[in-house]
Amino acid sequence: MSYKLMKSLGQIKILVPVLAFTVLLSGCGWLYHTEKKEENDFDLTAANLTISAFAAENQSGEIITNEDLLGTPWIANMVFTRCPTVCNLMTPNFRVLQYALEDEGLDVKMVSFTVDPEYDSPEVLKKYGENNDADFSRWMFLTGYSEEEISALATSSFQTIVQPLADSDDIMHGTSFYLIDEAGNVIRKYDGLNADPQPIINDVKNYLR
Repeated sequence: MSYKLMKSLGQIKILVPVLAFTVLLSGCGWLYHTEKKEENDFDLTAANLTISAFAAENQSGEIITNEDLLGTPWIANMVFTRCPTVCNLMTPNFRVLQYALEDEGLDVKMVSFTVDPEYDSPEVLKKYGENNDADFSRWMFLTGYSEEEISALATSSFQTIVQPLADSDDIMHGTSFYLIDEAGNVIRKYDGLNADPQPIINDVKNYLR
């Protein structure tokens, strides 16, 4: 399905969840509300952020490291399959971005790091990806690290937090999408709850020029 058709359908599908999410005051929603104070599209080049070394498993059980992603730009986010709140918008928006990248012929990888690695096995992530029409040749889902490791990666690479909430299956995490250059530098971030992929598409095109 093309991005243009998804855009019209997505506006209808997203309206109801958006209304529901506006009343969230805890869990994932808490971090979302604090992050919304920033611009939807934010230049991170001055922060000198670089993806920290990591080793993970993708949805097929293959080992993926940060070095495997060098050489081409890629886009990252952080979600988890049991997320009761913001991931239910972020993942559909990442899917719309996938369609838009395909329509534009842009060879850019997409990486979703789970923040719930204990539950989100490769098998669980593969099913989650299939349910969200992920093209695994472009969009990979990563797990296989510890909760401490993903928390450290979130802080060092993206200046955001990953924090399980006491007495709950919910996990506090950021809602941004990140553009990483071919050298592993985090250069821009975007509001992952914004369904319009065009700002990312425009930046990718400008960067690839």
